[in-house]
Amino acid sequence: MHAPHRQFSEQIALVLPRMALNLTLIVGLLAAAGCASRTVSTGLPSGAPAPAEGATLAVVPFENLSHNRNAGLILTDLATTLVYAQGRFRVVEVSQVADAESKLRRLEVSPWERQVGINTASAVLVGRALEADWVLVGSVGEYGFVDGFGETANVGVTLRLVRVEDSAVGWAGSLSRRAACGTFSEESVHRLGHEVLRELLDTMVRDLQRQDSAGGDSAS
Repeated sequence: MHAPHRQFSEQIALVLPRMALNLTLIVGLLAAAGCASRTVSTGLPSGAPAPAEGATLAVVPFENLSHNRNAGLILTDLATTLVYAQGRFRVVEVSQVADAESKLRRLEVSPWERQVGINTASAVLVGRALEADWVLVGSVGEYGFVDGFGETANVGVTLRLVRVEDSAVGWAGSLSRRAACGTFSEESVHRLGHEVLRELLDTMVRDLQRQDSAGGDSAS
């Protein structure tokens, strides 16, 4: 009489841990998916000038508005590398300005130690000093971790492509992304920063290519 009851209890004892494990995995995956988010806004201003293919571009130090003291340095360097790789522009290194460090220091708006961040007006002056056709201006609003179901990577960047000749904006974009919850390593922030910049810059190039195809007026 007691044997069937004992067998049933043993079966339940085997099944319940598996159910608990599966439920834990499902809840974890749903929570992770629920944390991830992105906000993006990009486009060409009405009547925006179109950069000519192969125009010269200087990537000026990004203004750092985040709580990470090195965010501006990290993303400026990364943006420069990505623009090089795209091949749309001929990149002029800001370091080519004579006494670049001291001159940029006088223009900075982000007085972080070992870091220079300059705004659009000052960026145009740097572009003129380099005899560049365009400057890529940026600001870092978010770079680090936010609390959720644990710390999660969070990166927000704004970019503007500005013509040196008259300070006209040829393209602008902003992207903020939060990784899935449970991403704890510093490396994940750098990786997310790379993804954010790559998406913004790829979007910029696609928008400019569409403008070229539409027969927009090209500017140096």
